[in-house]
Amino acid sequence: MVTLHEAQDVVQRYAEQRKAVWLNNSVIDRATYWFFAVGHIGSQGVIVDKADGRLHILGSALSLEDCFWAHEHGFSPEFVALRITRVHDREHTIELLLHIMEEGPPRLPNPNPKRAWLAERIDQLPCEFLPQRLGLSVPALRRAAELGWFEYQAVDPATEATPLPLSGGVG
Repeated sequence: MVTLHEAQDVVQRYAEQRKAVWLNNSVIDRATYWFFAVGHIGSQGVIVDKADGRLHILGSALSLEDCFWAHEHGFSPEFVALRITRVHDREHTIELLLHIMEEGPPRLPNPNPKRAWLAERIDQLPCEFLPQRLGLSVPALRRAAELGWFEYQAVDPATEATPLPLSGGVG
């Protein structure tokens, strides 16, 4: 377990190495991590995990609340595999995946081979999609989780043997 003082040291070293600036001195204390407003153009701050002191850089395209949700649901690594474990709304799930998944055949006018490919994939659960950058898809994934379209895990390829906790959907 990392102390707040140790986390501040991690952030200070990050700031010095990256020439990042302290945007303010406040620290947001969440259950499993701290947020520090230190960054540079394109970054609104960093998160330091309390368990192991890992530092995660937050971009600036999403709201801070979306960034916190993303971290709490396993989307902090730059590349994340999406593992679908259960589908409650097949049509909405396919349409969302059609727009966020890079993997699979190209999207073409109807008949869309990617739509058919996704349907086949989610009909055989669990299914997993190759790691990709899902950060900008967080608002859509968050909405899907709130609406209960499907259940999924965000899987960090670096720790494949230990998948992250169930991240979304109806439980």
